[in-house]
Amino acid sequence: MAYWQHTPDGFADRLGEIADLFVASRDAFFDSADRFHWSPAPESPAAQAAAELPSPDLAVSTPRGETGHRLVAEVVQTYLLTASGHLGGLASLYRSGEVIFPTPALIRSTIENCAHAVWVLGEDTDDSPENRLARAYLEELVSAEEAKKNAGRMRDKAHPSYVSANRYYKALKAEILERFPGTTPASLGGAPRTLIGQSLPNLEAAVEWMYELTKSYGGTIDGRTATGIYGYLSNMTHPTLYPAQQRREWTSDPAAGHPVAHLRVDLGSTETEARAALAAFYNALTYTTSYFGWPTTVVDHLTATIDESMPTFFV
Repeated sequence: MAYWQHTPDGFADRLGEIADLFVASRDAFFDSADRFHWSPAPESPAAQAAAELPSPDLAVSTPRGETGHRLVAEVVQTYLLTASGHLGGLASLYRSGEVIFPTPALIRSTIENCAHAVWVLGEDTDDSPENRLARAYLEELVSAEEAKKNAGRMRDKAHPSYVSANRYYKALKAEILERFPGTTPASLGGAPRTLIGQSLPNLEAAVEWMYELTKSYGGTIDGRTATGIYGYLSNMTHPTLYPAQQRREWTSDPAAGHPVAHLRVDLGSTETEARAALAAFYNALTYTTSYFGWPTTVVDHLTATIDESMPTFFV
């Protein structure tokens, strides 16, 4: 049995152009951070949050990290940082031509991180800063719990890594209970986790929510379609047979004396997958820029770059 990968003419050149868009998107994130330093512009929703949610938060007696409006910014920028890193990985894979099996995992993760960043900011610019803070705390809590759980599984619970992770998790949970009086440990550990009426969505629900939001602003993909795309990317990430089988074609080779399996990749599907990652990141960065009230200089430059290479991207 032999495997051959067939790619159409001009494929490598187009992959290079798409890789450039991944890099341009990642660079737009860092450019925004360098120019604006995650500081709110006057009259922006972030400025309102800064006024209502001072940092350090006076309602927290012993903060274990960022609090108030800076916690919201910290969560959003961390998710976008992660997504931008995945875009850098995608750029490398597209340049090398390895676009059949490894890319869906990075595309899926890019979409997930963008969805959670947008979820923290919320669907309404008039949403209360207190609700945004609650959503940021829920994201922090799940992260701390995962760190504690996995440290305990990898090493003995007497190991310093577990002791530190467990101490941080307990301090964060105590901080949340202090910051939001009336909250119970049961609501924080429920399914879904809930804090002052804000419920943390699972991975698929967050993606569906994000696409429904972008659809309301003129996007072309609704939530139902998005869950199908997300499901397919998940199937390409976790052990599932049909995605690979659909890209494999067996032929008889009398000269070789055995069947030959051809791995076929077409430009259309490859570019469609790239667009999914680019769109999620572009929308999240645009939404973040609007929340902080930053000038749209960086986003406008990214818009022009994408439009030049993908003229139908914004149609």
